[in-house]
Amino acid sequence: MKKSITAKLITAAALFLCAGIIGGCTDTAGKISGGTSENASEETTMNELGRTVINFDRDWKFLKLTQAEGLSKLAVEDKNFDDSSWESVDLPHTWNAVDGADGRNGTDEGGEHYYRGMGGYRKKHIFPSELSGKRLFMEFEGANTVAELYINGKFVGKHEGGYSAFRFDITSFVRLGKENDICVKVNNAPSNHIAPITDQGDFTKMGGIYRNVSVIAVDPLHIDLMDSGSPGVYITPENISDSGADIGVFVKLKNDGDKDTLMSVLAEISDADGNTVVSAKEKEIVIAGKITDHIMSLFLPKPHLWDGVTDPYLYTAKVTLLGKDGTLLDEVSVTFGVRTYSIDPEKGFFLNGRYYDLHGVNYHQDSFENGWAMTDSERERDYKMMLDMGCTAVRMAHYQHDGYEYDLCDKLGITVWTEIGIVNKMFADETDELIIEERFTENAKRQLTELIRQNYNHPSVIVWGISNELHQMSDEIYGIYTELNELANAEDNTRLITFADSQFWGKFLELPADVVGYNRYFGWYKEAGPAEKFGEWLDSYHGAKETRPVCVSEYGGGAAVSQHKDNIDWLSDIDPWGTRHYENYQSAMHEKIWAQFSQRQYLWGKYIWCMFDFASDGREEGDTKGQNDKGLCTRERVPKDAYYFYKSVWNDEPMLHLTEKRFSQRPSLVPTVKAYSNAEKAELFVDGISMGSGEKNGTVFTWENIRIKEGGKSEIKVVAALKDGSLLEDRAEWTGYCRA
Repeated sequence: MKKSITAKLITAAALFLCAGIIGGCTDTAGKISGGTSENASEETTMNELGRTVINFDRDWKFLKLTQAEGLSKLAVEDKNFDDSSWESVDLPHTWNAVDGADGRNGTDEGGEHYYRGMGGYRKKHIFPSELSGKRLFMEFEGANTVAELYINGKFVGKHEGGYSAFRFDITSFVRLGKENDICVKVNNAPSNHIAPITDQGDFTKMGGIYRNVSVIAVDPLHIDLMDSGSPGVYITPENISDSGADIGVFVKLKNDGDKDTLMSVLAEISDADGNTVVSAKEKEIVIAGKITDHIMSLFLPKPHLWDGVTDPYLYTAKVTLLGKDGTLLDEVSVTFGVRTYSIDPEKGFFLNGRYYDLHGVNYHQDSFENGWAMTDSERERDYKMMLDMGCTAVRMAHYQHDGYEYDLCDKLGITVWTEIGIVNKMFADETDELIIEERFTENAKRQLTELIRQNYNHPSVIVWGISNELHQMSDEIYGIYTELNELANAEDNTRLITFADSQFWGKFLELPADVVGYNRYFGWYKEAGPAEKFGEWLDSYHGAKETRPVCVSEYGGGAAVSQHKDNIDWLSDIDPWGTRHYENYQSAMHEKIWAQFSQRQYLWGKYIWCMFDFASDGREEGDTKGQNDKGLCTRERVPKDAYYFYKSVWNDEPMLHLTEKRFSQRPSLVPTVKAYSNAEKAELFVDGISMGSGEKNGTVFTWENIRIKEGGKSEIKVVAALKDGSLLEDRAEWTGYCRA
């Protein structure tokens, strides 16, 4: 099936004949990938299907293995190593939760004001003797950046890349019924060959085993667990119509036994209520020591479509392996959605054949509580805030995110742009020659393969991103990018390929992709221009310099919630790289920009930078250190005024928000009072006296030259009347002073 960005609708998934793709995956013993409960106790869960899952998050010992103290040379992998003095930790864990967001006063090891180096994790564990005859795999959902596993003093394997899930076959290294010594070395030191290389990327690269870890035990005849982190079950809805859809089921079967085996593959598709709607069973001979690809097709009558935030309907595909005598061997379930989409260079994004406005935010994996070692409940909180604001889209910047985020977007109906970690550069600027480290291309391809295979079943994912703000160019770089584009198309010929550009000239305009995104900060950085010119600039590229569909992949500006000023002049009052980041300027700037975006349907997506302030340790701007403050909310998840502006235009639920409530010390003659509401009318009261109805411009209501008490406190109240006669109120307390 060939993809199209205009007339032909794009199905949710492709049936791979040579490789498998993963979505959120479960078995009957519990979640295996795509996120686990942050407080799950370590336990062994066994099921009658021959698959066992051991939660491996508890009771680790940890130590920073710094070069400065000579600890990086310790033989911590030795099975007799004494770790009794090490810190006790549970996973997920990062060693940069504090120093990665405190500004330029941290350690210099690693060169970025926070610790970038090696850390050691050790654990003792007794695997039950009942696992005899099983194949054992240790699964890491994410460890940044290089992870090496040792069991009982022996090297098991290494993974390079900090953002994807990966597994090691540990069968031959484990002693059942006896204590085993587990050691993991993790290193987040800068690298020239693992993207993002060196110090590239405006975010803290927190080190550690910052996502969950499990051990999976399976029968020698099982669904393959060593295909780039995938579960080996891949679903393809095709030929979608009101009457039905063909559901392709692709299963990778692995026979680790010594005999060719005849077995059966049972595929069952269930609706959202758990009712089986279609099933099929086929036989397959699985060759000893080999992987066998098994392909099935099931007809799903009258499919219920996955329809974005309106109706994010999900099906479940369960694949069960049965021995020739009917013995249950293995089972994996994946959720999927049935949907089509297309992107038109003039008319924008279409979901299931109708125009669908993609608007949303960029989002980093980062919380004020735990840094990168986020819990699922923290992710749920964040995505609920996006949904409450009215987002229909999210760009997961600038790397593969935790599997649970994709699960959430599937369930909430939020479309996803997801990408690999090529940010800014492919080579270090240490010489005048454009010399790319020879392992870079191989690692970038591996990151892209893992990204696609681990997230392919998710109906929320609409584009694969290859790079962000690439600003180096040469024939070699162009060639590498071309190889990556070809790889993405080979792995998935149904989704579209994209990149986020910040150069807009020469070969940057020629990089192969289906659709493109522009990162541009009109109204913030002086070189871009004033906010009022954004639309004019987009028009000059659309259809002329760029004929492919275009979106705005990043736009916005900083805001410190402690800073406010009346009558702000962008050129003289805003210091993008300094301390003057007024909250009320950010919201006014977004008002101007959105007024232009909303008139340009050809923009297939609009992605604000960004949802929350996040850790970027080298920055010291606004009223924070170690953070990028362009978020619509603070890192502590306090909404800024701009958040409520977008809620007023993106969410139909009745709302009212009086802006600048934190601007509590004001001139007694307030130049402008402003409120956001999707009501038809709003009235202002000062100390109980009506100031009349506000001037309405879309969802923005304003009142000019409002007098408040000089030297005393005034109650400011806004009341909005809804169509049903009910009222909304919001209020603040301001103290006036006489401006000299």
